[in-house]
Amino acid sequence: MGKIYFLDKTKYWFGLSTIIIGIGIYSMITNFINTGSAFNLGIDFTGGVSYVVGINESTQEFNTTGTLSEKTRTKLTTIIRKVLSEKGIENVQLTTVDKYFFSLKFQKAKLSIDELSNIITTGIEGSSIQSTDYIGPSVGNELQNQAVAITGIAMMLLLIYITFRFEFWAAIAAIIALIHDGLILIGLTALLQIEVNTAYVAAFLTVMGYSINDTIVIFDRIRENLKESKESVFDIINQSLNQTMTRSIYTTTTTLLTLIAIYLFGGASLKDFALALIIGISAGAYSSIFIASPFLYRFKKLNQ
Repeated sequence: MGKIYFLDKTKYWFGLSTIIIGIGIYSMITNFINTGSAFNLGIDFTGGVSYVVGINESTQEFNTTGTLSEKTRTKLTTIIRKVLSEKGIENVQLTTVDKYFFSLKFQKAKLSIDELSNIITTGIEGSSIQSTDYIGPSVGNELQNQAVAITGIAMMLLLIYITFRFEFWAAIAAIIALIHDGLILIGLTALLQIEVNTAYVAAFLTVMGYSINDTIVIFDRIRENLKESKESVFDIINQSLNQTMTRSIYTTTTTLLTLIAIYLFGGASLKDFALALIIGISAGAYSSIFIASPFLYRFKKLNQ
């Protein structure tokens, strides 16, 4: 790979990010005007109903073979989604619990608990309800506050860690890159109507960790080159980015291939989770090179 002068094109990198973030902010505003919420919030945040459902076919297979085959799991989840969809119940969070029971979470809408229970037991052959829980809006508000608090605490800890490992301005550059990644992820979340639930929060924090790891690898190479080279800061940062580019491409590509496979073949319950990770990890790999490093260069120039 020939030498690439990354810092020469900084205005283009910043411009691209500004456009994507702007589209995301516009989507959030539009969603809020049209629906009263900037995001497609799951029942973890809005409140709803949670059922654990047993189905004879899955129970019998598990008792016979000691496992539930992917073929049977896919068949039954498709039936469940179809039955609920016919009654106007969409955006169902559907997972397997206790190895062969099915967990269903969805907004209660205008139907009573008894009506919802009847839809499940009469529409899904051989089904029985094992448990029912109501998730109140107050629980959703508490989860939102916790998600914001966790993100804030993570940012502060990263700021302290990077300051001790490198320097304060490196920490600021890394945090700016993280904020960039977060804005791109939540903006495209609004645009693509990805469901925001507790799994999404986990994906968001995973993206933050992945992004900061990539940034630290690059910053570490910059620090070592600054010690050994007498060239200008501009040339050293460009050199360091070229040296780490191949590693970044390989690492990101292998990660994304796995996530794309999960998105395509992992079933409906994993699609939004995988898509959030695909967007966030792509943004994280981009920002480590094209956002964090240019900001580090600017901060070093200001403090020379």
